Amino acid sequence: MQQYGICDIGSNTIVLIIYHLENNKPVQDFHHSIPAHLINEVSEDKVMSELGIQKAYEALMVFKEELDYQQVSKRYACITEPCRIKNLDELLNKLNTTTFKIHPLTGNEEASYDYLGTKLTYPDIKDGIAFDVGGGSTELISFTNGRVIDAISFPLGCVRLSHLPLDTPKCKESLGKIVKTYPSFNKECKEIIGIGGSCRYVGLLIDAIYHTNNIINISDLKEIYDKLVNNDEESIRVMKEVVASSRIPVFLPGVHMILTICDLFNVEKILVSNTGVREGFFMDIVSNNQ
Repeated sequence: MQQYGICDIGSNTIVLIIYHLENNKPVQDFHHSIPAHLINEVSEDKVMSELGIQKAYEALMVFKEELDYQQVSKRYACITEPCRIKNLDELLNKLNTTTFKIHPLTGNEEASYDYLGTKLTYPDIKDGIAFDVGGGSTELISFTNGRVIDAISFPLGCVRLSHLPLDTPKCKESLGKIVKTYPSFNKECKEIIGIGGSCRYVGLLIDAIYHTNNIINISDLKEIYDKLVNNDEESIRVMKEVVASSRIPVFLPGVHMILTICDLFNVEKILVSNTGVREGFFMDIVSNNQ
């Protein structure tokens, strides 16, 4: 059985997943995440500190040891928001010594891989909008007839939002600019696909309270968001049970962005995708026989 080690270097966490293919679909054999918080190591003028570069390197070396132990020779790492820095060459020179093949992704590539990943969870949904609220950026994808029309990334994710007031207008302002610039987003979408960790943890919380499985009803989300903002003890208790401790400081900012997206498109429910950028990246690697 051929296995692949796929590392996702994100703004908040660095993740290793070992996959194998089964019926032309990725099956997860192993998962390990490290909360590196690289976004905190990038200055306002887009330069990553030596400490940030070292954190990324050390995480990949930890993963290298695991892959060596499991005898996985095919190793790839995609870098999302943390690669959009001025000293990218310095970061790549360091990471290229770790035995991984390093792939820095543009914002549009990240969004496109997000959509490719969702097709594994929702193969029958051919038209609509998908989103991914990450740590450093948010991705929006508009698709028709199973093909991406526009895949947009903008640098406003849950970690960045955690440094702003919870009711910041920046989410609405950024989304408004996208709708004006890209006509394919100028539409209503009653059901929308949610990708990535922020949405999955929201889905876990909603399911724990309302028992809706992988569906988030926006009325439920607004209700629980208001309770959390107002420090409702029971809601906070459940949140702490189902949301990873490293995610809790950025959880409400992420929900704020999600609700702003849903208000923009008049969304009634979110379909939570179990697959996203990592699986999309992996499938592209496999399809190109890398």
